[in-house]
Amino acid sequence: MSIVVASYTDPVQAQIARGLLQAEGIEAHLGDEHLALANWEWRLAIGGAKLRVAAADAPRARKILQALDAGEYAIDDQARPADPQLQPPDRESPSSRLAWLALVLLNIPLPWRRRASADVRRQA
Repeated sequence: MSIVVASYTDPVQAQIARGLLQAEGIEAHLGDEHLALANWEWRLAIGGAKLRVAAADAPRARKILQALDAGEYAIDDQARPADPQLQPPDRESPSSRLAWLALVLLNIPLPWRRRASADVRRQA
């Protein structure tokens, strides 16, 4: 028997919560998610997308969802990896600037080369 542990007016938030529960090993299902997505004006009338889990998993699922609402799963966007090899590559190069300039001024697309990995490592 399944129990509704949460109800979401936004189907995208419901999908995120379902994915988190599944990642924690709890089998979860969404009800009325497609109806809430297709008929957005009915979301409140139908009670939103309902997140259901097995009765035995309900207390653990509620704890996980409370932790999600409290922000325990938030990602720090400002954190940067200390290892320079984990940094995103620098995509600017003289040939990319020339290609952009030719595209904007002359409407001619030109291919360009990205810097090699060794160039990026030397700069760090």
